[in-house]
Formats: sequence, C-alpha cells, structure tokens
Amino acid sequence: MYRRLFRFSDCCSDVLKGKHIDPEEHLKNSPVTMTRLSSILAAATVILTSPAGSDGVWTKILEPIRYSGAEVGLIFIPDAYIHGEQYNKTARAIQEATELRLWVALTGDYFGDLVTAREVTVAAEGAMRELRRAGMTSKVFVGVGHGRGGRLLQSYAQTSNLRAVVLLGATISRNSALRDFPVPVLTLAAELDGMTRMSRIAEEYEKLTGDVLSFFRGLYRTPVIYIEGANHAQFASGQMIPHVASADLTPNITEAQAHREIGKYVNDFLTVSFSSVDSRIDEALDHLSEAFLISVKKFQPFLDLRNLDTDREESMWTVMAQELFAAEYADRVAVSNEVFENPWFFGKLPSLSLNGNGVIISTAALVHAADKSDDLQFMADMESPHEINMKLVSKEAIWKAFISQNDTALRSEPNTCESLNRFALYLALAVSTDAARERYYSRGRPIIFEEDAMRGMNILWAPSPLQMWEDKDGLHVRSVAMVTSTEHYCKVMSPYRAMEWVNIDSLRKKVFRNS
Repeated sequence: MYRRLFRFSDCCSDVLKGKHIDPEEHLKNSPVTMTRLSSILAAATVILTSPAGSDGVWTKILEPIRYSGAEVGLIFIPDAYIHGEQYNKTARAIQEATELRLWVALTGDYFGDLVTAREVTVAAEGAMRELRRAGMTSKVFVGVGHGRGGRLLQSYAQTSNLRAVVLLGATISRNSALRDFPVPVLTLAAELDGMTRMSRIAEEYEKLTGDVLSFFRGLYRTPVIYIEGANHAQFASGQMIPHVASADLTPNITEAQAHREIGKYVNDFLTVSFSSVDSRIDEALDHLSEAFLISVKKFQPFLDLRNLDTDREESMWTVMAQELFAAEYADRVAVSNEVFENPWFFGKLPSLSLNGNGVIISTAALVHAADKSDDLQFMADMESPHEINMKLVSKEAIWKAFISQNDTALRSEPNTCESLNRFALYLALAVSTDAARERYYSRGRPIIFEEDAMRGMNILWAPSPLQMWEDKDGLHVRSVAMVTSTEHYCKVMSPYRAMEWVNIDSLRKKVFRNS
C-alpha cells in the first residue's frame, strides 16, 4: 500500500467537506519528513490525495497549470507492477505541452500492483468524483492506460463516461476495428518496447490505413503513432521491477526526451478532439498527419514481410524460394503456390511442366502460424510464424527440363535450405530502418545459421520441426531438408520472424525464448 500524503481523518475529510487545506501548513504539524515535503511540493502546486476505497484504489489529483482553455481531465491507469506516482512526470509533460486546462488523476494501490478489470472501473469512476471535488467543472474525461492498464481500460471505455482513450504501449482488441471504437483513441507506441512489440502495433497501423481510405478523419480520430528510440518503461518513470526491466529493450533516448514526445502527441490528439481554437486545431492536424507519414517507414516493412509468409491461400516466400533455387533460370520459370493444412499437406507434391521455352512449377506450403491472443500474458510473444514448410522442385529437375530443350546454360551449385534462412535475414535487414540496422549490428545478437538436418523420406521430414534455439550468442537456426532428384523440401525461418529478431528480440538484455 502507498503511504498517504495526508492523514485522511484530519485532512482529506475536511477537503471533502469543502474546507481549504494548506498543504505546507498541514505538513509542518505532521510527522512527514522534509524529503517527503519537497517531493510533494515539486509534484504540483496543489495535490489532493483521496482515501483508498473498498478496493484500496488511491487517487492523486494534479491541478491544471493553465488558467484558460477547454477543460479536460486525464485519468491514468498504470501498467502491472508500476506505481501510480511513477506517471507524475509523464502527466506533467502533457500539461506543459498543451494549452488546454488539463486536470490529471493518477491512480494507484491496486492489489499486488496488478490492476484488474473490476479495479479499472472503481479507479476511473472514483477519479471522476475526485476531479469534480477538486474543482473540475467539465465532463470531458479521458482515460490514459499503460500496458496492462491500457488493455483493460479500452474494455471499460466501451460503455463508460470517458470521452476518449490514450493507449500507451497498448492496443485495442486484435479483432476490433479502430473505426468502430465508440470514442476517439490514440495508440501511442514506443519503438523499443519489449513488452508490446512493434509487430503487434503494426497490425493497428494496418487497421488505420484501411480506415483512412474510406474515412479520412480516422487519421485524427484513431491515430497510431510511434516514438522513435523510446521503450516501454519510458511511458512512466523511475525504477522498474526486474521482470519489466529485463523484458524491455534499452532506449536510445532519455526519459525526459520520451516524455516530451508523449506530451507532444497526446496534446495533438486532445487538441483535435476537444479544443475550440481553430489555429491550434489546424496545427495539431498537421502534426498528426506528419506522424502518420513518418510511421509508414516503420510499420509498412513489418506488414510487407508478414504478407510474404501467406495471404491464407498463397505463400509468396515459398514462390521466392523456388525462384532462388531456379537461379540462372529464374526469368524463365513461372512459379505458383498453394497453402495447405495438415493432413492434406503431407500428401502434396510439387510439379513441373514445360511451357514453350519456359517451365511452370507448382509448389506447396504449410505455415505454422503463431498463436495470436489478446491474453495479457502473451503480449510480448512473437507475431511471426514458427516456421514455413515448403515443397519445392529441385534444382536438378529444373536443369534437366532445360537440357531437354537443348539449353546450353551452365548448371550452378545446388541450393540449401540454409541459404533460404540467410536470405530471410537479408530481406529483414534490407527493409528495416537505418537506425534499426545500426542497432542490430552494434548491439544485437546475430542469427547463427546451422547446416541443414537431412531426412531421407517425407515420412521422416514431415514430423521434424525447424530447429531454433536462443542462447547468449544469438539465435541458432537449423532447417530440416529432404532432397531427391525431383524434389527439395525445406522447413525454414519466416522473413517476418527474422524481422522481429532484427528489430526486437536480438536487442533483449537476456535470453527471451529458448525453443
């Protein structure tokens, strides 16, 4: 439980009765240390702390620093194991960035520092009462949720009195459309967030781009923005528990810089949503438009590589792999692909047929997709497939087909499944931002490509999984292959998984997964 700033019996009861309390005068007569006094006075001109309710939830009010402007109240719901007070600097940064008359309610003392859905309701409604008691007159309340707090807050917001939601390192439900969310929502991501990964935020960005095609205002009503170089912890401040600190990534910017960026984007969102000053609205609209265009460079490469894996009917990664195996004949080979599930994939065979001076090849693929869940305990898990199973035509069969046409081209060395894994990494590095590549080369752990594990028959190849394991040296990848004179089967890494490794998991402070 947090220590109360004032004793409820002789201070807060008077506040609730409408009496004015001078914090300095009260503290002079209370057993509070001067260190505590300094921290209280630095936090706000006047800070009011409400008592714990039946659920023990605690509210701290930060009064506005502006005397005019539209009146808005922010209600912060913290992430797991982060104290409510640790959002004080974040809240102050937002107040300093805006011309709105901005009240803030910080909430804390959740049982075990782990907010639950029921406590979100208690905390939010209690915060609204405390904001009104402190002097807020408008009914414009905005929920601000970080991580777990954000995931639970967006559920509460569906039927609450909140007028908007700000999600810090969090998202709405995976299967929910942004355009259908009942109130405006800002999804603000950190590039180096180790808890809510960028590949998950990219899906929200994809929703937004789809909405903008038919509802351009979605760009401002439901913006999806990332802060370059920031991490998950920087949405708050202070020391994090070991679990959070070890799972998060090392930021490239300072906490103060991150808070200024948060303040800037939250202000733009609030200004567009609630301000009545046209010049400020126009400026905020410009900022949000610019942020959308900047975000393209970060999010679109994730989506492009994800779409290589499969569009549910075709795996373009498998098509590319077959073309790579064709090597010098690639421009004369037409490749198609179909994605199957087991048990049908087991019996499928690739095929080759002549077509004039070219060759038509049909391939088969099986995509072992990741289990994508909205469950909070899986938010840090990879979004990419575990592996891609490919049934390709062998290089030897392609060569023989062209020889039958009296082709004189030279035959290159046969390919390996390992070479496909290397190409997956090449693709990931090629589409990543310059900053992401520099981070990977300077402090990321590499992908270590092991020789293919060979199997002699399909019945042995089919049940053998792609071998990937992580240690302090990096991520080891060993394909499982089967090669005959006509077929080349490969179990390989997804380019999207290579993308996640380059941009996220290679940068972790310690081994995250060992499987």
